[in-house]
Amino acid sequence: MPKVLINGNNIKYITGEEVKNDRATILMVHGAGQSIATWVYQHDFFRLNKGLNLIILDLPGHGKSNGEGCRAIHEYSSFLKRFSDVLNLSKLILVGHSMGGGIAQMFTLEFPQLVKACTLVGTGVRLRVAKETLDYAKNNFEAFCKIAPSRSFAESSSEELRIKYYDGLLNTSKDVIYNDLVACDEFDITEEVSRIEVPTLIVSADQDILTPVKYGELLRERIKGSKLHVIKNSGHFMMQEKPEEFNEALTEFLGTLT
Repeated sequence: MPKVLINGNNIKYITGEEVKNDRATILMVHGAGQSIATWVYQHDFFRLNKGLNLIILDLPGHGKSNGEGCRAIHEYSSFLKRFSDVLNLSKLILVGHSMGGGIAQMFTLEFPQLVKACTLVGTGVRLRVAKETLDYAKNNFEAFCKIAPSRSFAESSSEELRIKYYDGLLNTSKDVIYNDLVACDEFDITEEVSRIEVPTLIVSADQDILTPVKYGELLRERIKGSKLHVIKNSGHFMMQEKPEEFNEALTEFLGTLT
């Protein structure tokens, strides 16, 4: 797994077959307390794409990357800018899930010259977190980890996905997860989001109780020309629960980009 040094931290990432700086890059950004593992079914599917680079990273303090994470979405956006600069990336096609979708939106607002398109997955212009969830994450981390899978996946989704998600939480610093959740709770670009002008695909799921379909509908209303795809019988981790439909929707969207 390649790595780059940013702010004294080794940041790990994975790529497709090769990375060429003269072509557009699909850059996938995971959500709160998560890692590259979020996109396992997308890496296997898109890594052989001959026309686009594929890069999936662990944010600082997540997965196999060093660091303590960030305390605000705009700080993660600034980190992503440094990551892009170090790898000399431009023409970014950002694919962000949940908190990663917030980062993608913020990055596009702050650095529009670097962004070719966006895919916003299970996210919104606001990412409020229940006070009870914040309390558990801070004061009863074990209970938080046990409860989280039931809220993140549809009832029909496999137990294997829930177990892997649970294990991923346990292997992440509770301080990083708590700070991520606070960053989400404080995120609000309701007034700014309409300034996003790049082609945008929004993906929501009908059984997602963390970022319901109405969040996607609001994004579609606010981002001119955006498209909304709703995946049925799936929860918050739709890219894992329904990977074939998700990959097909993303492939179709990529095909519309020139």
